[in-house]
Amino acid sequence: TDRGSGQDFGWHQTGWQPNEIPFTATPGPRNAAAELESNVPANFLELFMTDELLQHVADETNLYAGQYFQAHPESLPHSRGNSWSLVSVAELKTFFGLSFLTGYVKKPSLYLYWSMDEVDATPYFNKTMSRNRFQIIWRYLHYNNNESQDASNKMYKVRPVLDYVVQKFKELYQPRRNLCVDEGMMQWWGRLSFRVYNPQKPVKYGIKSYILCDSATGYCFNMRPYVGEASTLSETVLSLLDRLPGHGYTLYMNNFYNSVALCEHLLRAKINLCGTLRKNRGEPKIISDLTKTDLVVGERVMRHNESVMVVAWQDKRLVKMVTTCHQDRMQRVEVWQRGQKTKVPQMKPECVVVLDKNIAYYPFIRRSLDWSKKFVAYLFQICMFNAYVIYGAKSVKTLLEFMRRVVKTWTATQYVGEEEEEEEVAGVETEGSGDLVEGQHTTLTPTARASAVRHDCTARPVVSPCTQECVSQSTTVS
Repeated sequence: TDRGSGQDFGWHQTGWQPNEIPFTATPGPRNAAAELESNVPANFLELFMTDELLQHVADETNLYAGQYFQAHPESLPHSRGNSWSLVSVAELKTFFGLSFLTGYVKKPSLYLYWSMDEVDATPYFNKTMSRNRFQIIWRYLHYNNNESQDASNKMYKVRPVLDYVVQKFKELYQPRRNLCVDEGMMQWWGRLSFRVYNPQKPVKYGIKSYILCDSATGYCFNMRPYVGEASTLSETVLSLLDRLPGHGYTLYMNNFYNSVALCEHLLRAKINLCGTLRKNRGEPKIISDLTKTDLVVGERVMRHNESVMVVAWQDKRLVKMVTTCHQDRMQRVEVWQRGQKTKVPQMKPECVVVLDKNIAYYPFIRRSLDWSKKFVAYLFQICMFNAYVIYGAKSVKTLLEFMRRVVKTWTATQYVGEEEEEEEVAGVETEGSGDLVEGQHTTLTPTARASAVRHDCTARPVVSPCTQECVSQSTTVS
């Protein structure tokens, strides 16, 4: 049933024709991802977490350790910092591999992973890297040089990693036709100038990121952390789309972003849009003035201006939708209702059904006392998922199995071979097993440590103009 006399100028009750924009993109892996012929999951993760990126992290970590020792020349004789030695790319892979492992081997405290008690021992951790070495790498883990910090860039601490990783997201994959924009929240309760509060999210306090995903696979194509900058919603959406306009994509979004004006703007860029709509976002007055008592369950009101259709539909509550590409018709679906043991058939507008199938939210929640380390862990979790999407179905059917194989590859050498360690980490003695044990690290004076770090880190390679955030430290590192 349609109501109203069509008193809104330019809005009509009948004659709606969806915009049909041909899809011209070729979805799937691109560039290095398309050229990679491998069945090894770690090779796909290394498309994002490259040796170039890890070398940057190693250099910044070594540099920060040197800066710390220069600022604190006097340390206690039994301080754990006295055992510091330069970290290498190979050792970082082992470190991050163990960090990923803590994501699905859950323990309430970090030290329990190295417990020798037969009741809760996890021998693989002791076999791969000593607890003290893991903790000291975590202590000095760094992603950008503090001495050249830009106070106006709130993401400075993670900017090189963030830009690098996000650029890889866009370079290596072409999304399928249906896209989704939503907000990812990385939980953070500490003091931070750009921490946000969103009562409608499962994670209510934290760092918010605008995320553009492939609706079919969940692949994260682009992301943009919110740091309080003044930009319109249209500018945010268009920046997330990057190189995708002009190819006939369909974008699904919630009511935070949508408006009639944005629909018309995206249509000019050959992108269709569908999503829920807040009040006073350009809809006709007859729909703007509706309340939940004006319609009975299943009743709807529709208006269109020849390029955009707006629908108000009464479900358990009044739902308002905007679309440029769906028919004005109802579709039968089965839904759960309170008090019913089986699903109950119900009629919904076609655009509502399609939106429910295509909108998605992918949280990655980790714990840390340093927001920058936690945010990089958040980024690396997305890298892991994107790598899994590119890997496809091949011989691994689940994300968990994919992660397990990555962990096995990155930790198989138990840090690094004897010969390579002597070349890359001066002053570290190893046994044939390659295991890291507390006594294996040569003790250096603070002055000697700082000198060694400066010697190795003065000429750090610049990471591509994109990325910041590093590896995922999967859960309980605090």
